[in-house]
Amino acid sequence: MRRAPTRGARWQQAWMGMWRAPAGGGRGVRLFRALSILMGRNADGSDCPQLPDLTTPRQILTQQINIPANAAAVTVSFWFRAAAGTSVDLFLAQGLYQFDPNLNGVKLGSFATDQPPGWQLYRTVLEGERLERVRGQTLRFSIVIRGRTDVGPDTVLLIDDVRVVAADERTAASPLPPALRGDGSRPLAVVRREGQNRWLYRMDTDGGNVQLIYRGLLGNVRSPAWSPNGQRIAVVDNNTWPWPAPDPDPQNNLSASAVTVLNADGGGARQIYQTQSQKGSRCPFVPTPGEPREIPSLLNQVSRVQWMPDNNRVILSQTGFGVFCDGRFAQGGRSDLLSVTPPSIVPATLAEYATRPSVNRNGQVLFDGFDLSSSRDNRADGVWEASPGAQPPERRLLTNNADREPVWAPDGGRFAVVRVTTSPSADVSDRTFAIMLYNLQRLNNPRMLLFADHGRLISSLSWSPDGAYLVYTLERFDGRTDIWWLDVSTGATGPVTTDGVALEAAWRPGSTNRVFLPLVVR
Repeated sequence: MRRAPTRGARWQQAWMGMWRAPAGGGRGVRLFRALSILMGRNADGSDCPQLPDLTTPRQILTQQINIPANAAAVTVSFWFRAAAGTSVDLFLAQGLYQFDPNLNGVKLGSFATDQPPGWQLYRTVLEGERLERVRGQTLRFSIVIRGRTDVGPDTVLLIDDVRVVAADERTAASPLPPALRGDGSRPLAVVRREGQNRWLYRMDTDGGNVQLIYRGLLGNVRSPAWSPNGQRIAVVDNNTWPWPAPDPDPQNNLSASAVTVLNADGGGARQIYQTQSQKGSRCPFVPTPGEPREIPSLLNQVSRVQWMPDNNRVILSQTGFGVFCDGRFAQGGRSDLLSVTPPSIVPATLAEYATRPSVNRNGQVLFDGFDLSSSRDNRADGVWEASPGAQPPERRLLTNNADREPVWAPDGGRFAVVRVTTSPSADVSDRTFAIMLYNLQRLNNPRMLLFADHGRLISSLSWSPDGAYLVYTLERFDGRTDIWWLDVSTGATGPVTTDGVALEAAWRPGSTNRVFLPLVVR
Protein backbone atom coordinates (compact mmCIF):
# COMPACT_ATOMS: atom_id res chain seq x y z
CA MET A 1 0.00 0.00 0.00
CA ARG A 2 1.26 3.44 -0.85
CA ARG A 3 2.43 5.97 1.68
CA ALA A 4 0.34 9.11 1.56
CA PRO A 5 1.45 11.43 -1.30
CA THR A 6 1.15 15.22 -1.36
CA ARG A 7 -2.55 15.16 -0.52
CA GLY A 8 -1.93 12.64 2.26
CA ALA A 9 0.89 14.80 3.62
CA ARG A 10 -1.61 17.58 4.16
CA TRP A 11 -3.93 15.52 6.31
CA GLN A 12 -0.89 13.99 8.02
CA GLN A 13 0.31 17.44 9.08
CA ALA A 14 -3.15 18.28 10.34
CA TRP A 15 -3.30 15.48 12.87
CA MET A 16 0.15 13.98 13.48
CA GLY A 17 0.53 16.38 16.42
CA MET A 18 -2.66 15.15 18.06
CA TRP A 19 -2.27 13.29 21.33
CA ARG A 20 -3.32 9.63 21.23
CA ALA A 21 -4.15 7.31 24.09
CA PRO A 22 -1.06 5.44 25.37
CA ALA A 23 -0.90 1.80 24.36
CA GLY A 24 -0.17 0.57 27.89
CA GLY A 25 1.18 -2.85 28.71
CA GLY A 26 4.71 -4.09 28.33
CA ARG A 27 7.17 -3.41 25.56
CA GLY A 28 7.42 -6.40 23.24
CA VAL A 29 9.05 -7.31 19.94
CA ARG A 30 7.69 -5.06 17.19
CA LEU A 31 6.90 -7.28 14.22
CA PHE A 32 5.55 -4.67 11.82
CA ARG A 33 4.84 -0.95 11.70
CA ALA A 34 3.54 1.37 8.98
CA LEU A 35 2.53 5.06 8.92
CA SER A 36 0.23 7.39 6.97
CA ILE A 37 -1.80 5.12 4.73
CA LEU A 38 -4.69 6.19 2.49
CA MET A 39 -7.19 3.62 1.23
CA GLY A 40 -10.49 3.97 -0.60
CA ARG A 41 -11.87 5.02 -3.97
CA ASN A 42 -9.58 8.02 -4.21
CA ALA A 43 -6.57 5.76 -3.75
CA ASP A 44 -7.16 3.85 -7.02
CA GLY A 45 -4.16 3.76 -9.31
CA SER A 46 -1.75 4.29 -6.43
CA ASP A 47 0.21 1.03 -6.64
CA CYS A 48 -2.13 -0.59 -4.08
CA PRO A 49 -2.59 -4.31 -4.66
CA GLN A 50 -6.03 -4.61 -6.29
CA LEU A 51 -8.23 -7.68 -6.26
CA PRO A 52 -10.16 -8.33 -9.48
CA ASP A 53 -13.41 -6.41 -9.25
CA LEU A 54 -15.01 -4.26 -11.91
CA THR A 55 -17.25 -2.18 -9.63
CA THR A 56 -15.68 -1.55 -6.23
CA PRO A 57 -12.21 -0.92 -4.79
CA ARG A 58 -10.59 -3.88 -3.04
CA GLN A 59 -7.27 -2.70 -1.70
CA ILE A 60 -4.87 -4.38 0.66
CA LEU A 61 -2.24 -3.17 3.08
CA THR A 62 -0.19 -6.33 3.59
CA GLN A 63 3.13 -7.34 5.15
CA GLN A 64 4.73 -10.71 5.82
CA ILE A 65 5.71 -11.16 9.46
CA ASN A 66 7.17 -13.89 11.66
CA ILE A 67 5.35 -14.61 14.93
CA PRO A 68 7.84 -15.72 17.61
CA ALA A 69 7.29 -19.24 18.87
CA ASN A 70 7.59 -18.03 22.47
CA ALA A 71 5.24 -15.02 22.14
CA ALA A 72 3.12 -14.67 25.28
CA ALA A 73 0.62 -12.55 23.33
CA VAL A 74 0.34 -10.67 20.04
CA THR A 75 -1.20 -7.18 19.85
CA VAL A 76 -2.43 -5.76 16.55
CA SER A 77 -3.33 -2.07 16.57
CA PHE A 78 -3.68 1.02 14.39
CA TRP A 79 -5.33 4.44 14.39
CA PHE A 80 -7.95 5.10 11.73
CA ARG A 81 -10.48 7.59 10.46
CA ALA A 82 -13.09 6.53 7.93
CA ALA A 83 -16.21 7.65 6.08
CA ALA A 84 -18.64 7.02 3.23
CA GLY A 85 -19.50 3.38 3.68
CA THR A 86 -17.50 0.29 2.88
CA SER A 87 -16.15 -2.69 4.86
CA VAL A 88 -12.71 -3.52 6.22
CA ASP A 89 -11.35 -6.99 7.08
CA LEU A 90 -8.22 -7.79 9.11
CA PHE A 91 -6.27 -11.01 8.75
CA LEU A 92 -3.22 -12.91 9.89
CA ALA A 93 -3.18 -15.60 7.19
CA GLN A 94 -0.88 -17.64 4.99
CA GLY A 95 -1.77 -16.01 1.70
CA LEU A 96 -2.77 -12.68 0.20
CA TYR A 97 -6.39 -12.08 1.25
CA GLN A 98 -6.69 -15.75 2.13
CA PHE A 99 -8.26 -17.08 5.30
CA ASP A 100 -9.13 -20.70 5.90
CA PRO A 101 -9.87 -21.99 9.42
CA ASN A 102 -8.06 -25.20 8.48
CA LEU A 103 -4.87 -23.26 7.84
CA ASN A 104 -2.66 -21.56 10.37
CA GLY A 105 -3.91 -18.01 10.80
CA VAL A 106 -6.78 -16.04 12.22
CA LYS A 107 -9.27 -13.40 11.15
CA LEU A 108 -8.70 -10.45 13.46
CA GLY A 109 -11.99 -8.67 12.84
CA SER A 110 -14.15 -6.58 10.53
CA PHE A 111 -15.66 -3.12 10.71
CA ALA A 112 -17.60 -0.69 8.55
CA THR A 113 -16.15 2.66 7.52
CA ASP A 114 -19.39 4.45 8.39
CA GLN A 115 -17.89 5.82 11.59
CA PRO A 116 -18.51 8.63 14.06
CA PRO A 117 -16.06 11.55 13.81
CA GLY A 118 -12.49 11.59 15.03
CA TRP A 119 -9.45 9.33 15.00
CA GLN A 120 -10.07 6.00 16.69
CA LEU A 121 -7.86 3.21 17.94
CA TYR A 122 -8.39 -0.33 16.70
CA ARG A 123 -6.66 -2.87 18.92
CA THR A 124 -7.01 -6.59 19.50
CA VAL A 125 -4.85 -8.94 21.58
CA LEU A 126 -4.36 -12.56 20.56
CA GLU A 127 -4.34 -14.98 23.46
CA GLY A 128 -5.30 -18.58 24.10
CA GLU A 129 -6.50 -20.56 21.09
CA ARG A 130 -6.13 -17.62 18.69
CA LEU A 131 -2.51 -17.17 19.75
CA GLU A 132 -1.76 -20.89 19.38
CA ARG A 133 -2.88 -20.72 15.75
CA VAL A 134 -0.26 -18.09 14.84
CA ARG A 135 2.61 -18.68 17.26
CA GLY A 136 5.83 -19.67 15.43
CA GLN A 137 4.26 -19.04 12.00
CA THR A 138 5.24 -16.86 9.05
CA LEU A 139 2.03 -15.10 8.06
CA ARG A 140 0.72 -12.11 6.19
CA PHE A 141 -0.90 -9.33 8.17
CA SER A 142 -3.47 -7.68 5.89
CA ILE A 143 -5.92 -4.80 6.13
CA VAL A 144 -8.41 -5.26 3.30
CA ILE A 145 -10.91 -2.62 2.18
CA ARG A 146 -13.59 -4.76 0.58
CA GLY A 147 -16.02 -2.30 -0.89
CA ARG A 148 -19.65 -2.81 -1.85
CA THR A 149 -21.68 -1.96 -4.93
CA ASP A 150 -22.87 1.22 -3.22
CA VAL A 151 -19.41 2.59 -2.45
CA GLY A 152 -19.32 6.22 -3.42
CA PRO A 153 -16.50 8.41 -4.73
CA ASP A 154 -15.79 9.76 -1.24
CA THR A 155 -15.07 6.40 0.40
CA VAL A 156 -11.91 6.83 2.45
CA LEU A 157 -9.95 5.00 5.13
CA LEU A 158 -7.05 6.90 6.69
CA ILE A 159 -4.68 4.77 8.78
CA ASP A 160 -1.72 5.65 10.98
CA ASP A 161 0.72 3.83 13.24
CA VAL A 162 -0.04 0.23 12.30
CA ARG A 163 1.64 -2.03 14.85
CA VAL A 164 1.95 -5.78 15.27
CA VAL A 165 3.79 -6.45 18.52
CA ALA A 166 4.70 -9.67 20.34
CA ALA A 167 3.31 -8.47 23.69
CA ASP A 168 0.06 -7.65 25.46
CA GLU A 169 -0.37 -3.87 24.96
CA ARG A 170 -3.77 -3.34 26.53
CA THR A 171 -4.36 -0.25 28.64
CA ALA A 172 -2.63 -0.67 32.01
CA ALA A 173 -2.90 1.14 35.33
CA SER A 174 -0.56 4.06 36.04
CA PRO A 175 0.59 5.34 39.46
CA LEU A 176 -1.75 7.74 41.24
CA PRO A 177 -0.85 11.38 40.41
CA PRO A 178 0.20 13.54 43.38
CA ALA A 179 -2.81 15.81 42.71
CA LEU A 180 -5.17 12.95 43.56
CA ARG A 181 -3.67 11.98 46.89
CA GLY A 182 -6.22 11.99 49.69
CA ASP A 183 -6.58 15.24 51.64
CA GLY A 184 -9.49 14.41 53.95
CA SER A 185 -12.09 16.46 52.05
CA ARG A 186 -13.89 13.38 50.67
CA PRO A 187 -14.90 14.98 47.33
CA LEU A 188 -16.23 11.77 45.78
CA ALA A 189 -19.84 10.70 46.43
CA VAL A 190 -19.76 6.98 45.66
CA VAL A 191 -22.48 4.33 45.54
CA ARG A 192 -21.14 1.01 46.80
CA ARG A 193 -22.65 -2.45 46.88
CA GLU A 194 -23.02 -3.89 50.39
CA GLY A 195 -24.51 -7.37 50.02
CA GLN A 196 -27.92 -6.83 48.42
CA ASN A 197 -27.86 -3.11 49.26
CA ARG A 198 -26.57 -0.01 47.48
CA TRP A 199 -25.49 2.68 49.95
CA LEU A 200 -23.99 6.14 49.50
CA TYR A 201 -20.48 6.93 50.76
CA ARG A 202 -17.98 9.75 50.53
CA MET A 203 -14.28 9.19 50.02
CA ASP A 204 -11.05 10.85 48.95
CA THR A 205 -9.79 10.65 45.37
CA ASP A 206 -7.27 7.97 46.30
CA GLY A 207 -10.05 5.69 47.58
CA GLY A 208 -9.27 6.29 51.25
CA ASN A 209 -11.11 8.00 54.12
CA VAL A 210 -14.35 6.17 53.29
CA GLN A 211 -17.48 7.24 55.20
CA LEU A 212 -21.04 5.90 54.92
CA ILE A 213 -23.51 8.82 54.78
CA TYR A 214 -26.84 7.43 53.50
CA ARG A 215 -28.44 3.98 53.37
CA GLY A 216 -31.53 4.99 51.38
CA LEU A 217 -35.23 4.36 51.87
CA LEU A 218 -34.91 0.67 51.01
CA GLY A 219 -31.15 0.31 50.61
CA ASN A 220 -31.14 0.97 46.87
CA VAL A 221 -29.40 4.30 46.17
CA ARG A 222 -28.22 5.29 42.68
CA SER A 223 -27.01 8.22 40.54
CA PRO A 224 -25.46 10.63 43.07
CA ALA A 225 -25.24 14.25 41.89
CA TRP A 226 -23.61 17.18 43.75
CA SER A 227 -25.39 20.54 43.71
CA PRO A 228 -23.36 23.23 41.88
CA ASN A 229 -22.42 24.88 45.20
CA GLY A 230 -21.24 21.56 46.65
CA GLN A 231 -23.54 21.76 49.66
CA ARG A 232 -26.08 19.04 48.83
CA ILE A 233 -26.30 15.69 47.06
CA ALA A 234 -29.29 14.44 45.08
CA VAL A 235 -29.72 10.69 44.62
CA VAL A 236 -32.18 8.33 42.99
CA ASP A 237 -33.78 6.40 45.85
CA ASN A 238 -35.46 3.25 44.51
CA ASN A 239 -38.33 2.13 46.71
CA THR A 240 -41.93 0.92 46.32
CA TRP A 241 -45.19 2.51 45.30
CA PRO A 242 -47.51 3.38 46.99
CA TRP A 243 -45.09 5.32 49.17
CA PRO A 244 -44.45 6.04 52.01
CA ALA A 245 -47.30 3.81 53.27
CA PRO A 246 -47.23 0.37 51.54
CA ASP A 247 -50.41 -1.15 50.17
CA PRO A 248 -51.96 -3.95 52.31
CA ASP A 249 -51.84 -6.15 49.19
CA PRO A 250 -48.10 -6.89 48.67
CA GLN A 251 -48.70 -7.42 44.95
CA ASN A 252 -49.63 -3.77 44.61
CA ASN A 253 -46.30 -2.58 46.01
CA LEU A 254 -44.49 -1.95 42.75
CA SER A 255 -40.93 -0.84 42.15
CA ALA A 256 -40.67 2.94 41.92
CA SER A 257 -38.19 5.78 42.55
CA ALA A 258 -37.90 8.89 44.65
CA VAL A 259 -35.44 11.75 44.19
CA THR A 260 -33.89 12.44 47.58
CA VAL A 261 -31.83 15.52 48.44
CA LEU A 262 -29.50 15.41 51.45
CA ASN A 263 -26.83 17.64 52.93
CA ALA A 264 -23.19 16.99 52.17
CA ASP A 265 -22.78 15.35 55.58
CA GLY A 266 -25.66 12.93 54.91
CA GLY A 267 -28.19 14.69 57.12
CA GLY A 268 -31.44 16.45 56.29
CA ALA A 269 -32.64 13.92 53.69
CA ARG A 270 -35.95 14.84 52.07
CA GLN A 271 -37.81 13.50 49.06
CA ILE A 272 -38.61 16.07 46.36
CA TYR A 273 -40.14 13.73 43.76
CA GLN A 274 -41.79 10.31 43.67
CA THR A 275 -42.75 8.23 40.62
CA GLN A 276 -46.04 6.36 40.51
CA SER A 277 -46.35 2.93 38.99
CA GLN A 278 -49.53 1.18 37.88
CA LYS A 279 -50.59 -2.36 38.72
CA GLY A 280 -51.56 -4.66 35.85
CA SER A 281 -53.17 -8.10 36.08
CA ARG A 282 -53.11 -9.89 39.40
CA CYS A 283 -50.30 -12.41 39.74
CA PRO A 284 -50.22 -15.29 39.10
CA PHE A 285 -52.32 -14.43 36.07
CA VAL A 286 -55.35 -16.61 35.33
CA PRO A 287 -57.30 -15.75 32.14
CA THR A 288 -60.97 -14.92 32.65
CA PRO A 289 -63.74 -13.91 30.23
CA GLY A 290 -63.39 -10.35 31.48
CA GLU A 291 -59.58 -10.36 31.20
CA PRO A 292 -58.50 -12.92 28.58
CA ARG A 293 -54.99 -11.44 28.24
CA GLU A 294 -52.56 -10.36 30.90
CA ILE A 295 -52.09 -6.62 31.34
CA PRO A 296 -48.48 -5.80 32.26
CA SER A 297 -47.74 -3.61 35.25
CA LEU A 298 -46.32 -0.19 34.35
CA LEU A 299 -43.18 0.63 36.31
CA ASN A 300 -41.95 4.23 36.39
CA GLN A 301 -38.42 4.74 37.66
CA VAL A 302 -35.81 7.49 37.65
CA SER A 303 -32.48 6.52 36.12
CA ARG A 304 -30.46 9.74 36.51
CA VAL A 305 -30.74 13.11 38.23
CA GLN A 306 -28.82 16.36 37.63
CA TRP A 307 -28.94 19.88 39.12
CA MET A 308 -29.62 23.13 37.32
CA PRO A 309 -27.20 26.03 37.99
CA ASP A 310 -29.63 27.72 40.43
CA ASN A 311 -28.93 24.98 43.07
CA ASN A 312 -32.69 24.37 43.35
CA ARG A 313 -34.20 22.80 40.21
CA VAL A 314 -33.25 19.28 39.15
CA ILE A 315 -33.57 17.47 35.84
CA LEU A 316 -34.22 13.75 35.87
CA SER A 317 -34.73 11.01 33.33
CA GLN A 318 -37.82 8.94 34.06
CA THR A 319 -38.25 5.57 32.37
CA GLY A 320 -41.58 3.77 32.06
CA PHE A 321 -41.82 0.13 31.00
CA GLY A 322 -44.26 -2.76 31.27
CA VAL A 323 -43.51 -6.01 33.10
CA PHE A 324 -45.53 -9.23 33.10
CA CYS A 325 -45.97 -11.49 36.12
CA ASP A 326 -43.24 -13.87 34.94
CA GLY A 327 -40.71 -11.02 34.62
CA ARG A 328 -40.95 -10.57 30.85
CA PHE A 329 -40.82 -6.99 29.61
CA ALA A 330 -43.64 -5.71 27.44
CA GLN A 331 -42.84 -4.15 24.10
CA GLY A 332 -42.48 -0.39 23.99
CA GLY A 333 -41.54 1.80 26.91
CA ARG A 334 -40.10 5.29 26.97
CA SER A 335 -37.76 7.59 28.82
CA ASP A 336 -38.34 11.34 29.17
CA LEU A 337 -36.47 14.24 30.74
CA LEU A 338 -38.45 16.02 33.44
CA SER A 339 -37.71 19.22 35.36
CA VAL A 340 -38.68 19.48 39.05
CA THR A 341 -38.64 22.76 40.99
CA PRO A 342 -39.14 22.20 44.75
CA PRO A 343 -41.35 22.64 46.67
CA SER A 344 -43.61 21.76 43.72
CA ILE A 345 -43.60 18.02 42.93
CA VAL A 346 -45.33 18.46 39.57
CA PRO A 347 -42.67 17.96 36.86
CA ALA A 348 -42.40 19.78 33.56
CA THR A 349 -41.37 17.84 30.45
CA LEU A 350 -38.08 19.02 28.97
CA ALA A 351 -37.62 16.36 26.26
CA GLU A 352 -39.42 13.18 25.25
CA TYR A 353 -37.64 9.93 24.35
CA ALA A 354 -34.47 11.06 26.06
CA THR A 355 -32.23 9.95 28.92
CA ARG A 356 -28.93 10.60 30.75
CA PRO A 357 -29.04 14.40 31.09
CA SER A 358 -26.01 16.55 31.89
CA VAL A 359 -26.24 20.28 32.68
CA ASN A 360 -23.47 22.87 32.32
CA ARG A 361 -23.00 26.14 34.18
CA ASN A 362 -25.06 28.01 31.56
CA GLY A 363 -28.05 25.69 31.94
CA GLN A 364 -27.48 23.93 28.61
CA VAL A 365 -28.58 20.29 28.73
CA LEU A 366 -26.95 17.35 26.96
CA PHE A 367 -28.87 14.10 26.67
CA ASP A 368 -29.09 10.78 24.83
CA GLY A 369 -31.94 10.91 22.31
CA PHE A 370 -33.78 8.10 20.55
CA ASP A 371 -35.16 7.88 17.02
CA LEU A 372 -38.77 6.72 17.40
CA SER A 373 -41.22 7.46 14.63
CA SER A 374 -43.94 7.92 17.23
CA SER A 375 -42.01 10.59 19.10
CA ARG A 376 -43.11 14.19 18.85
CA ASP A 377 -39.63 15.37 18.02
CA ASN A 378 -38.80 12.52 15.58
CA ARG A 379 -35.15 12.87 16.60
CA ALA A 380 -32.17 10.89 15.36
CA ASP A 381 -30.25 8.64 17.75
CA GLY A 382 -27.29 10.32 19.40
CA VAL A 383 -26.19 13.03 21.79
CA TRP A 384 -28.34 16.16 21.72
CA GLU A 385 -28.02 19.64 23.18
CA ALA A 386 -31.07 21.49 24.50
CA SER A 387 -31.56 25.10 25.59
CA PRO A 388 -34.43 24.95 28.12
CA GLY A 389 -34.54 28.74 28.50
CA ALA A 390 -35.26 29.38 24.82
CA GLN A 391 -38.84 29.75 23.59
CA PRO A 392 -39.52 27.42 21.97
CA PRO A 393 -36.74 25.23 23.43
CA GLU A 394 -33.87 24.78 20.97
CA ARG A 395 -32.33 21.37 20.29
CA ARG A 396 -29.54 20.19 18.00
CA LEU A 397 -27.87 16.87 17.29
CA LEU A 398 -24.17 16.85 18.25
CA THR A 399 -22.99 13.24 17.66
CA ASN A 400 -24.44 9.99 16.36
CA ASN A 401 -25.55 6.88 18.21
CA ALA A 402 -22.08 5.38 18.79
CA ASP A 403 -21.65 8.00 21.53
CA ARG A 404 -23.61 7.97 24.78
CA GLU A 405 -23.67 9.25 28.37
CA PRO A 406 -22.55 12.84 27.63
CA VAL A 407 -21.06 14.82 30.52
CA TRP A 408 -20.24 18.54 30.37
CA ALA A 409 -16.75 19.65 31.38
CA PRO A 410 -16.60 22.42 34.02
CA ASP A 411 -15.72 25.00 31.34
CA GLY A 412 -19.13 24.47 29.71
CA GLY A 413 -17.64 24.27 26.20
CA ARG A 414 -16.40 20.68 26.13
CA PHE A 415 -18.04 17.38 26.94
CA ALA A 416 -16.97 13.75 27.28
CA VAL A 417 -18.91 10.75 26.04
CA VAL A 418 -18.67 6.99 26.23
CA ARG A 419 -18.22 5.50 22.75
CA VAL A 420 -18.84 1.93 21.64
CA THR A 421 -15.96 1.32 19.22
CA THR A 422 -15.74 -1.19 16.37
CA SER A 423 -12.77 -2.93 17.97
CA PRO A 424 -12.11 -5.82 18.04
CA SER A 425 -15.25 -7.30 16.48
CA ALA A 426 -18.44 -6.51 14.63
CA ASP A 427 -20.20 -8.33 17.49
CA VAL A 428 -21.46 -5.60 19.84
CA SER A 429 -20.96 -7.86 22.87
CA ASP A 430 -17.23 -8.04 22.08
CA ARG A 431 -16.61 -4.36 21.39
CA THR A 432 -14.33 -2.14 23.42
CA PHE A 433 -15.62 1.04 25.04
CA ALA A 434 -13.76 4.35 24.84
CA ILE A 435 -13.98 7.87 26.26
CA MET A 436 -14.04 10.68 23.69
CA LEU A 437 -13.65 14.41 24.33
CA TYR A 438 -15.61 16.89 22.18
CA ASN A 439 -15.26 20.65 21.81
CA LEU A 440 -18.44 22.45 20.76
CA GLN A 441 -16.39 24.50 18.29
CA ARG A 442 -14.85 21.42 16.63
CA LEU A 443 -17.44 18.66 16.74
CA ASN A 444 -15.93 16.88 13.72
CA ASN A 445 -12.60 16.30 15.45
CA PRO A 446 -13.05 14.75 18.93
CA ARG A 447 -10.10 13.28 20.81
CA MET A 448 -9.98 9.75 22.17
CA LEU A 449 -8.95 9.98 25.82
CA LEU A 450 -9.12 6.31 26.74
CA PHE A 451 -9.37 2.96 24.97
CA ALA A 452 -10.84 0.81 27.72
CA ASP A 453 -9.66 -2.70 26.87
CA HIS A 454 -8.59 -3.17 30.51
CA GLY A 455 -12.20 -4.04 31.38
CA ARG A 456 -15.55 -5.11 29.98
CA LEU A 457 -17.27 -1.72 29.82
CA ILE A 458 -17.18 1.81 31.24
CA SER A 459 -19.90 4.21 32.40
CA SER A 460 -20.77 7.04 34.80
CA LEU A 461 -18.26 9.76 33.91
CA SER A 462 -17.68 12.65 36.32
CA TRP A 463 -15.28 15.62 35.98
CA SER A 464 -12.89 17.07 38.53
CA PRO A 465 -13.63 20.76 39.34
CA ASP A 466 -10.59 21.96 37.37
CA GLY A 467 -11.36 19.80 34.31
CA ALA A 468 -8.01 18.00 34.56
CA TYR A 469 -9.38 14.57 35.50
CA LEU A 470 -12.37 12.30 35.06
CA VAL A 471 -13.54 9.43 37.19
CA TYR A 472 -15.45 6.58 35.59
CA THR A 473 -16.89 3.18 36.49
CA LEU A 474 -15.01 0.20 35.05
CA GLU A 475 -16.73 -3.17 34.92
CA ARG A 476 -13.98 -5.73 35.30
CA PHE A 477 -13.79 -8.95 33.32
CA ASP A 478 -15.02 -10.81 36.42
CA GLY A 479 -18.20 -8.68 36.48
CA ARG A 480 -17.25 -6.62 39.55
CA THR A 481 -16.92 -2.82 39.30
CA ASP A 482 -14.44 -0.18 40.47
CA ILE A 483 -13.98 3.57 40.15
CA TRP A 484 -10.97 4.67 38.06
CA TRP A 485 -9.39 8.08 37.46
CA LEU A 486 -8.34 9.40 34.03
CA ASP A 487 -5.84 12.20 33.32
CA VAL A 488 -7.43 14.17 30.47
CA SER A 489 -4.12 15.59 29.20
CA THR A 490 -2.06 12.38 29.11
CA GLY A 491 -4.56 9.52 28.98
CA ALA A 492 -3.00 7.90 32.06
CA THR A 493 -5.52 6.00 34.15
CA GLY A 494 -5.63 3.98 37.35
CA PRO A 495 -7.95 2.67 40.06
CA VAL A 496 -9.48 4.71 42.86
CA THR A 497 -11.09 1.61 44.36
CA THR A 498 -9.98 -2.01 44.01
CA ASP A 499 -12.52 -4.06 46.00
CA GLY A 500 -14.97 -4.50 43.10
CA VAL A 501 -18.05 -3.07 44.88
CA ALA A 502 -17.95 0.62 43.84
CA LEU A 503 -20.71 1.27 41.30
CA GLU A 504 -20.65 4.98 40.40
CA ALA A 505 -19.13 8.24 41.61
CA ALA A 506 -19.75 11.99 41.43
CA TRP A 507 -16.97 14.55 41.97
CA ARG A 508 -17.83 17.53 44.14
CA PRO A 509 -17.77 20.89 42.28
CA GLY A 510 -15.18 23.21 43.76
CA SER A 511 -13.94 20.40 45.98
CA THR A 512 -10.39 21.68 45.70
CA ASN A 513 -11.43 24.31 48.26
CA ARG A 514 -10.92 21.67 50.97
CA VAL A 515 -14.29 22.11 52.70
CA PHE A 516 -14.45 19.77 55.71
CA LEU A 517 -17.85 18.80 57.06
CA PRO A 518 -18.80 16.50 59.94
CA LEU A 519 -20.37 13.30 58.68
CA VAL A 520 -23.27 11.41 60.17
CA VAL A 521 -24.76 8.10 59.06
CA ARG A 522 -28.37 8.04 57.92
